[in-house]
Amino acid sequence: MPPAPLPQQLAELSELLGRMCTAAADALNRATAALLESRERLAVQVVTGDEVIDALRAQVESLACDALLFHNPVAGDLRAVVSAIRASGDIERMGDLALHVAEVVRMRSPKPALPAEVQPAFAEMGKVAVQLALKAAEVARTRNVILAAELDTDDDAMDVLHHEMMEVLMDEHWPHGVRAAVDITLLARYYERFADHAVVVARETVYAVTGQEPDALPI
Repeated sequence: MPPAPLPQQLAELSELLGRMCTAAADALNRATAALLESRERLAVQVVTGDEVIDALRAQVESLACDALLFHNPVAGDLRAVVSAIRASGDIERMGDLALHVAEVVRMRSPKPALPAEVQPAFAEMGKVAVQLALKAAEVARTRNVILAAELDTDDDAMDVLHHEMMEVLMDEHWPHGVRAAVDITLLARYYERFADHAVVVARETVYAVTGQEPDALPI
């Protein structure tokens, strides 16, 4: 059976990347709910569901290899294929980070993983991270360069939240001990890195479409 035409394969790659981002957003949304509500069964679902994102990445890599093998793309088409391979790795990592959040919930169950006073901050971090992932999904599907460039600015909110959490942990009157501080440090880092990977996915899209980094664009 002959391979699909290259434009069709490129469209399929964009759709697969969008599905991966959406799946990662859903995983982190559920992991955050498990974290805030101490729901071990929901955390287990996040862990077992990670294979869906892994399978989607395998589809991206297989389709990209077919495009390279059968069509020998050049210029923008080649950038699109290579960027899809690289972006799929970042999205898979987003799924892994959601899994790490869920694993903390499982490790601390049946006790809450978070002290009550930091839960609102993690709720906000979860909200920001999920919004970034969903926006990255739209960027992957539409290849909208302007929307992609916005993610760099959107990520600033996560950086502020992460910095504020570090200040809370550095307070000499922190009352919850070392273990809680370590858990919170790791969890905050997971959310920050999740957001960073979403930004990288958008930057890969900008490069695929324009051949330039987002900072170099006159928008």
